[in-house]
Amino acid sequence: MKKGLVVILALSMAFAIQAPAVFAEFYHGHVQGVHQDHHRDKGAFHKSEAFIKMQAKELGIETEGKNLETLAKEVYEAKVKQAAQELGIKTEGKGIDELAKEVHHEKVKQKAKELGIETEGKDPEALAKEVYEAQLKRKANELGISTEGKDVESLKKAIFEHYINKEAKKLNIKTEGKDYYSLAKEIQEKKIMQSAEKLGIDTKGKNAQQLLNEIITDHADEAKEKGLFPFEGMKMKHTFHGVFDYME
Repeated sequence: MKKGLVVILALSMAFAIQAPAVFAEFYHGHVQGVHQDHHRDKGAFHKSEAFIKMQAKELGIETEGKNLETLAKEVYEAKVKQAAQELGIKTEGKGIDELAKEVHHEKVKQKAKELGIETEGKDPEALAKEVYEAQLKRKANELGISTEGKDVESLKKAIFEHYINKEAKKLNIKTEGKDYYSLAKEIQEKKIMQSAEKLGIDTKGKNAQQLLNEIITDHADEAKEKGLFPFEGMKMKHTFHGVFDYME
């Protein structure tokens, strides 16, 4: 199991497209949104042990004496089962991978219906790819991004870059000479600092990772109430697949 934890930035910012391709890639390693590293550049974003523990607490999972990998696995499995129950999928006698596939496929079918995509007789993987591509195109159109001649990867990149530029401009962060992943990290760090200040946290001598953990551990309720990073714009619905629900 990979040890990468949830990347808060991918969940709280609107560029959910850059998070794991919850559709097609699900069948190539089973997306484990709670504990899978969501980015190719594993060092690009701050990760939070506190976020995993917060989710565990909300799900009624005991955290004492467990290493982070074990705890992340338990959170993931609990979220899969929770999602299955919400969708009316029977869980008895099913392994977590099988159940996760069923949950995912049901979510894909729901999204397909919303998008007017026919599901009858289609292979789950093929349908997932079709739905994912349709969502990308819809999002691109909403943002005024041309889809002509662009494949899925190009569209993901264009949408990701659009949101990075938008956030950087809003935060008065200079973009010249910086790659987009460096910019995304810088945006995250500035948002963490802003949240800490608004929550009255003493920031002196603390780095972004320490502040993020403190926000989640000691000020989560207040941060949610005020809509502060890393909870800004989040529906706060328990879902094992994370980003899928933020791609509306």
